[in-house]
Amino acid sequence: MGVSIYNNDNSKINKLDLKVGNSWAESSKNVNNKIYDSLWNLLDNGDGIIQQNELDMLNKLLEITDTHCGKTDKILDNEELNKLENAINRGHIKDFLNMKAFGTIKGSDASKLKNFSYLESGKLYPYDPESPNQNKTKTNENLVNVDYSNLKLDENSEYYIDTYTYTENPDGSKTAIPVITKKQDSGQGRNYNWSEGLDRTISKISIASYYYENDKGNQLPEILYELKAIGKEVGFEVEEIGMESATWVENYGIRRADGKVLLLSNEAASNAKYSHINNTIDPNRIGISKSTQGKSIENYKEFKNTVQENDIVESKSFLEGGNVLNTCLADGTAGAVIGSESINYTLNAMKLKNTPENVEKAKLQIAEDLGINPENITFIPQFDFHIDMSYRPLHNGEIAVPDYEEGIRILKETQISGMDEAAKSELIKQLEEFSAKSAAIRSEAEQALSDSGYKIVKMPCFSDSGKAKINYMNGVGGTSKTGKSFYITNKSDYPELNEAVQKYFKNTGIDKIYFVSTQPFLNNYGSIDCITQEV
Repeated sequence: MGVSIYNNDNSKINKLDLKVGNSWAESSKNVNNKIYDSLWNLLDNGDGIIQQNELDMLNKLLEITDTHCGKTDKILDNEELNKLENAINRGHIKDFLNMKAFGTIKGSDASKLKNFSYLESGKLYPYDPESPNQNKTKTNENLVNVDYSNLKLDENSEYYIDTYTYTENPDGSKTAIPVITKKQDSGQGRNYNWSEGLDRTISKISIASYYYENDKGNQLPEILYELKAIGKEVGFEVEEIGMESATWVENYGIRRADGKVLLLSNEAASNAKYSHINNTIDPNRIGISKSTQGKSIENYKEFKNTVQENDIVESKSFLEGGNVLNTCLADGTAGAVIGSESINYTLNAMKLKNTPENVEKAKLQIAEDLGINPENITFIPQFDFHIDMSYRPLHNGEIAVPDYEEGIRILKETQISGMDEAAKSELIKQLEEFSAKSAAIRSEAEQALSDSGYKIVKMPCFSDSGKAKINYMNGVGGTSKTGKSFYITNKSDYPELNEAVQKYFKNTGIDKIYFVSTQPFLNNYGSIDCITQEV
């Protein structure tokens, strides 16, 4: 390794050729620089001989100091050495001295992760996992052995290292083992556009492994069991992805038609979070619902860790997955149906005032971020929270829309076990009021969809808001390995309603309907489509 270092008087540059096996002391004889002497003494494991991991560390420190000082010359001048010394003295360099790997690791690169040891003060020691009592006479409890030897990685996959677990060894040292999270499979390479409708083949469904300490967490194992059973029948796998603080994975990243994943950029998230330029709620629905968007701003960074790096597209717009329905037109062309309030959120993300000209800019930015022709995006007015709770793509060129009148009719004509007459009467009253208040907005949305060429398919609805115990519009559809269409939706507490709505979906050409146990999530403005992401 070649390295250049200034003398104390800054008079000249001494070029050193550092080689494994040579003496550190010999390397410093031609260098009149006390900080360099401190540096190699810090790197040396105590034997005075240059080791490969010590050279690797020196290289890392060169990169750090160059970056910190805004240079890329790979020369340790006195300014850089002083900054480095100060950082070491303050303990700010510790994470770099540890050398632990964090972030993305490709399975094909796993063999490059070599075991090593370090003292928490920064000194390095060779680590041989075959010798558990190594260095016993000169170590203390601060010695940490970083062990990558038992990692089992698929060389064709990507993983994320977020943290390490530590175990105590008999000699008082610790062993640090990385906690590996497998990233979601890439959606690129398919030969058709990606829709959330029925004309797609799902190979894998991802669901967050984060378990709430409440009723939703208790329900996740049952949902996993049900999804895996369905997947075995129709041909997809179910995989848990690592999320520590949230479970609404559909919101945080949008699977584009080309298979990539659209994620909020830091700038867009920051602007949308702190901007108050535009009212994000349509004033026409204030008397119906005041529910805003979800918490993508808080959780998109964590979700990003689960997405393969070459799949990531960062957006300038502000879109949450629940307010965007990926569709295909009748001819298979990629399209999207988006709740119109996403426009105002995007104006905030772009720091633009709400003017007709800026609205068009926001729409064009949304189209660019999604990779879809602007003419193939339909914005519909919202009467409540995310539109995926009320609208659903079916076959290409078809959209299911809510029909409250039909839901009311079914309730009136059906004997429902588990629902007494008083409760039924109250639900019917709520639906009648909601139907009347939302009629104009729903009519406008249906007209916009029809104008875009979609066939409207009305489906009975039994909930007066996104937060309800009965919701069949939020679901996951596809085509099985045998060519049969299927639809996975939310099981209500009322078998008669499940049976009734099943007939309507089958009349649209769906071969098999599955119901899953998502009640705790329905109470929080979400359900099966919101907690999963398909590829």
